[in-house]
Amino acid sequence: MELHKKLSVLGLSKKEERVLVALIDTSQTPLRIARETKVTRPGVYDILKKLKDRGLVTSQIANGRKSWSLARKEDIDTTLYEAKKVLLSITEGAEEIKGLSDGTVIVHRGKDAINALFAHMTQDHKNERLYNMQGMNIFNAWDTLVGKEKVNEFNKNIKRNGILTEGIVPRGWYDDYLKALGDTEGLKWAKGFEGRAAATYQIDKEYFNHAGQIFMFKSSLYLMAMTEGIIIEIQNSEIQKMIKQMFSYIEDHAENIDVNGLLRKRIAALEEKIV
Repeated sequence: MELHKKLSVLGLSKKEERVLVALIDTSQTPLRIARETKVTRPGVYDILKKLKDRGLVTSQIANGRKSWSLARKEDIDTTLYEAKKVLLSITEGAEEIKGLSDGTVIVHRGKDAINALFAHMTQDHKNERLYNMQGMNIFNAWDTLVGKEKVNEFNKNIKRNGILTEGIVPRGWYDDYLKALGDTEGLKWAKGFEGRAAATYQIDKEYFNHAGQIFMFKSSLYLMAMTEGIIIEIQNSEIQKMIKQMFSYIEDHAENIDVNGLLRKRIAALEEKIV
């Protein structure tokens, strides 16, 4: 009964299920399958063809005899995961890895997968708090993978969706980023970013000599290496709890700055300069 419940997700008929179960732990000829399952040999052949088309079974020939067995674990995983990707709108370039508990890891690789992730991230975490920490060397990677306009849109979507952010940044990061962008692009970015930060903490730059970045919401943690085109998404795991406690410790030992007030001053100065 338990096996039947587990296989029900495949949507097999009773005969198809009996044929598939007959191949668990062993390879079989169609004749032996027919005898074991009480399905006619023509029916077994028809079912095996359907199961093979679905990527669940495979055939092999030895000593002139054709036998059938379950497909390799990797092939069955791929078949089931392709269906899951359609149902859950998991983007091409994303790979999901299940943990032993309810934790899940999804690896987003490449420009297309990363842009698809950012396109729905703010909506998926509407009205949540976003914890963010980033290294000094992320500027060019964001521009290359996402682009300045989409970065500005992402910041605006954070505000539109009621997301409050807490950031840990290198000392002087905002001024450094505005300088790197230039006056016109810097003004666009500052207007998009101003007002989204609930709290910002800064510590010495010596701890940020990297291009890594962390985004963390209530149920999802994102470990980001934009220079390598990869984001690791971790959901509901002990790793997430560990990172949250690390954030709390750093915030307790860092300088809290009024980044919104700082950006308003920079916006006023840039508007006057550009005009």
